[in-house]
Amino acid sequence: MIRRQPHEELARVQRWMLSVITHPDGVLEGARSAEAQQQIAVPPDELEQIIERSRNQTSVERLAVYANAYYARLIECLEEEFSAMAFVLGEETFRAFAFEYLQRYPPGSYTLAKLAANFPRFLRKTRPVEDAHDEGTANWTDFLIDLATLERTYSEVFDSPGAEGNGTLQRDELAAISPERWPAARLLPVACLRLLELQFPVHEFAAAVKHGQEPVIPLPSATYLVVSRRNLVVHPRAVSRLEFEMLEGLCEGYSVGEVVSMASESCESEIEQLSTQLRDWFESWSADGLFMAVATTD
Repeated sequence: MIRRQPHEELARVQRWMLSVITHPDGVLEGARSAEAQQQIAVPPDELEQIIERSRNQTSVERLAVYANAYYARLIECLEEEFSAMAFVLGEETFRAFAFEYLQRYPPGSYTLAKLAANFPRFLRKTRPVEDAHDEGTANWTDFLIDLATLERTYSEVFDSPGAEGNGTLQRDELAAISPERWPAARLLPVACLRLLELQFPVHEFAAAVKHGQEPVIPLPSATYLVVSRRNLVVHPRAVSRLEFEMLEGLCEGYSVGEVVSMASESCESEIEQLSTQLRDWFESWSADGLFMAVATTD
């Protein structure tokens, strides 16, 4: 397909072809682009100098095959990662969103795992201006942003280093810590732990889509999610606002005593009730494998 030209290095031809086939306005505009011209200064109407025509296709048509396949594969990857969002929007609308996203945030990594890293940010930046009467209330756009944030978080948690094979903090290890050492103790979270504060219970919606159901868009409801991974399976769990804030504090490096003090100031529960909640939460956290170790002062 590529005419061998001794004065052109293969790497330069590859960079030229990449600039041409990834241009959002098509192959001809790609060939005219500064990036392509910097590699090989060839006019768009003389592409046969680089790419031979075939019996049935011109040079431009042959390049267009690669350009179409390039974007088709990237959009397919986004559809797989955001399957619940694709369900909501429908194939045509989702692909339009995905194509615009790829123009604003073109791939810049060797791995497709990072392809969608900016997708929730893209939705936030391109959201329509809210009407005055809708300001401050959760709407359809907020639902889509929450859903995209959740699905992207699932991917990040799955790809993050996990505790598989290394072990996590167990209940008996917590019980071995003497009461006087607990206030200064700091829990070290596993790398795959994520905390999400959302406006919609999108985890329930996404789970229903995954199981082949056709759920309706839920009503807004403050949702606090703990997302982690055990045995290579991603697990979301909804928690109360107070438990969420406790976990946030621990993940930010505050000691157990500090987060308990903050919790007692912000909640309306009696101290005795809070103590019971804390005991239950620590058992859940150890069962879920959220922390890998505890650091105490000797």
